[in-house]
Amino acid sequence: MEKYYFEEEWKEAVLLTKENKSTVLVLDGEEVEICCPETVRGNVSECGTPCLVLESKYPKDGNYEAMAFSLDNPYRENKDWICMNPIIIEDAVGYFLASHHMEEMVSGSMVSRKIESREGAGPDFILGDAYIEINVPDAILNAAGNGWMQAKSLMLTDGKAVRYRDMVSGMENGNKRFILLTVFQHGLNDKMKGFLCRELSRLFGADLQENTEFWVIDLRLEPDGITLLSCQNITDMVLLS
Repeated sequence: MEKYYFEEEWKEAVLLTKENKSTVLVLDGEEVEICCPETVRGNVSECGTPCLVLESKYPKDGNYEAMAFSLDNPYRENKDWICMNPIIIEDAVGYFLASHHMEEMVSGSMVSRKIESREGAGPDFILGDAYIEINVPDAILNAAGNGWMQAKSLMLTDGKAVRYRDMVSGMENGNKRFILLTVFQHGLNDKMKGFLCRELSRLFGADLQENTEFWVIDLRLEPDGITLLSCQNITDMVLLS
């Protein structure tokens, strides 16, 4: 397992909702200001939602910025974390590609980021003969029973599907491979993988090109970085779904 390390370790804290409905951050036993995404701000559990924070680059929005959240009991050690910033995930994937830790997908090539086509919509990465577009499922937090939280993952939105189709059709195909890489960061199991394959088949099955591939990677987020757990080609599973 390979790991991408953050420049600065994220600090663990707890988000709480006060009686006036405001959200506060408890860090080292002290309440401090926090810049919190609206998705989570409206769903903070009364008993506390664990989060990972960094000192904010924009102090006027609060002294700290929430980077990730956990659905686990605040008192549990070694929590499972969900990063709410897809740019962080893209940075980690770029590192794994450039460091040749995903050789089963693409091997022995230099990686380029954010290549723009003439139509203005290029892939996230180009690596050798592969155009790679990253799909980070949207983590949506919803209130659950007993004050805890649960996550629902929207595997692939229609907007993302349209962007991927436009990217494939807008570029000169030649001998290029087009890879849609879906990133999981809160546990990849057979049930989730099966659901993803059915969604991909529904969205792309009718016009799936021979040089189009579907891959998944499973990541684990920790306060000091992101670990690559697995990388798998699911193209055949999509075709059979």
